[in-house]
Amino acid sequence: MTDETTPTASPAAEPVVEDASPPENDANGAAASGQKKDNKGEKEQVPIEELYDLSKPIKRIERPSKDEQNAAIAAIDEEIDALREERNVVQKKIDESMGKQKNTPIGRERDALNKLKNRKGLMIEQKRQIRARLEIVKMKADQLIGQQKNARSTMKFTNLADIEKEINRLQRKQETSSMSLSDEKKLIKDIEALQASKRTAEELKSKQGDLDTIKDDRKAIQGDLNAKDKEIDSIQKEIDAQSKVLKDLVDKQSSQRGTVDELVKQRDALKGKIDDKFKEKNTLRTEFREKTNDWYHNQRAIKAQRQMQYEEEKKRREEEKAAWLKKKEEEELAKTPYEEEMALCDYLAEYLTKTYLTGFQDEEAKKAKEAEEKAKADVVAVKDDPFAGFKAVSKKAEDDVNYFGKGKGKKKLKAKKANKAPTFSLSLDLFDQFGLITLNPPTSLDGVAASVEELKAKKQWYSEQPRGSVPTARDIRKANAEASAKAQTKGVKAENKGKKGNFSISNEEFAPLGTGAVSTGTGENWIS
Repeated sequence: MTDETTPTASPAAEPVVEDASPPENDANGAAASGQKKDNKGEKEQVPIEELYDLSKPIKRIERPSKDEQNAAIAAIDEEIDALREERNVVQKKIDESMGKQKNTPIGRERDALNKLKNRKGLMIEQKRQIRARLEIVKMKADQLIGQQKNARSTMKFTNLADIEKEINRLQRKQETSSMSLSDEKKLIKDIEALQASKRTAEELKSKQGDLDTIKDDRKAIQGDLNAKDKEIDSIQKEIDAQSKVLKDLVDKQSSQRGTVDELVKQRDALKGKIDDKFKEKNTLRTEFREKTNDWYHNQRAIKAQRQMQYEEEKKRREEEKAAWLKKKEEEELAKTPYEEEMALCDYLAEYLTKTYLTGFQDEEAKKAKEAEEKAKADVVAVKDDPFAGFKAVSKKAEDDVNYFGKGKGKKKLKAKKANKAPTFSLSLDLFDQFGLITLNPPTSLDGVAASVEELKAKKQWYSEQPRGSVPTARDIRKANAEASAKAQTKGVKAENKGKKGNFSISNEEFAPLGTGAVSTGTGENWIS
């Protein structure tokens, strides 16, 4: 019997044609491809500080052209294809000389030998499958035998008849014999154990049937394996006979060996040229990869340098800002506490005083004085007055009207109005300023004097407060701005919600029908 691992007899040595493969399939190519994989999967990059000095200007490297690289690779591929065509022509001549074509006697005999080898390979594969089935059956049999051994090791009786016989004997002993309570308990326990062992005995019986079936399967598989060995031995004899026939034919054509050797040399030379072209292509790829890596590292260095410059500029600005804030803080500490609030009190008190207390009377007196001076300046002294000694007589207003008028109705003379007190009004800005110092503005002219006194008292109160004890005007202004922004956000949400169907007369999109309708809160002045 010949095992599948036994080498078969081969025909006479003949030139073996190997297709040219790129160098990456060789040992050197494998190393190159492994290096490529390492470079591709290399995520732990070299620190850029080891490649470039970031403190000095970095010269920019142009990115290598992928199109030029592809064009060069395509040119080399064309040369490789041309060399392969030339080598195929040489190989065809070698086959014709060696009789490797199918229409020659050697070709036909070689084809028959290859068919026999293929049949043998198929039989060997079938034998391996049969052997795999046999190993599975052996494993199942060993498993069942082991389970039986484990079960029998814990049982006193393995046959159901023996178990029943022992149970009947113990029961008869319990019924007919007098014994102590402990002995009777032990006897009952033995009977229960025997009852429980019945199921185990049945399982053993079932496993024994399975084991018999497995043994039968094993015998059948072993028979198939022996038959397949006989088939392999038979076809091996056919292969040996066919190999001998082929060898005799090859020996007859040994006279043509010199021509074949020359063709083989040409073929090997062409194969060397093809390998050189593959090496050249790999060299181009390696150079392109190195240039790309250099460009990539250059980009990394430029970005790292920009980031470093940005960090330095950011640090410098932060230091300048910290120094400026410290300076401002020192200036604030050097200032009088609540200086802004006291100045605001002075401004509001001065504004109210000039506008509504002393300013109006002073302005009226000033205007009267200017009018009197102007009137005196307009009077010119008359020399040789022809009306000297005449007495001025006042006519009635009615006659004057009839004289100068057209006689249609009476014209009423308007009496000069006395100077009225100024209208009291405060702008919304003043209301906000009063709010910054937590005071209520006056609502009428009568309350101006009291408001001025409150402002003076508030200034005095601010001058007595230590720094940071009460909110400043800036703090109040900031809190009001935040509250306004929050209210505006809520208003927008409510407006968007109202657009879904809720009607609101205060909505800006609602147009009032009358001219007197004015939305509240939109006026710029509060008027008493």
